[in-house]
Amino acid sequence: MDNQFILNSLIVPLSIVVFSDLFYRKIHNHLILLLLLIVIGNGALFFMGSGSYAQLNWQQASSQFGWSLIGALSVLVIGFALFSIGQMGAGDVKLMAVLCLLVGGENQVTFLLITALAGGFLAFMMPFVRVIEVLGAKRILQISALVPWLRIPIPESAYSKPTTAGLPYGLAISAGAVLSLTTPLTH
Repeated sequence: MDNQFILNSLIVPLSIVVFSDLFYRKIHNHLILLLLLIVIGNGALFFMGSGSYAQLNWQQASSQFGWSLIGALSVLVIGFALFSIGQMGAGDVKLMAVLCLLVGGENQVTFLLITALAGGFLAFMMPFVRVIEVLGAKRILQISALVPWLRIPIPESAYSKPTTAGLPYGLAISAGAVLSLTTPLTH
């Protein structure tokens, strides 16, 4: 599978996911839908001899997409079980599921392992991440004051005691996707 097309298409959406999750603890559904459109577009490109499945034959592409779909559905089921007991955010679950479709069946285990490792590293680095959040929130408030017509929402970290606790796990999920596509463990 050629991952360059997917990597290029993920730059903007995942950058927005990281920003939004870091400062607002929210992964918007329109970003999930955009990523889902990229999945559909990548699938459609196969029929034009392009996209990440271009060098695969019909059987190989079907198998890859089938395993991607099984992985994504598994992540949804397990993720929403974790969400229902308050252990994971719904946006994180949806993001992981759609990225399972994008990384492909052969990279899913790598994606999930790297995401878990990145999540552990994120938890360890949370004091430093919190400093970045506070400094970034101050900058966002300054920009908001300069251009009030943009109606930039107040970042979660601008409050002295944030109302939402937890990790901005969208950072770990995004890192897992990019790293699994750039350094796949299987060939």
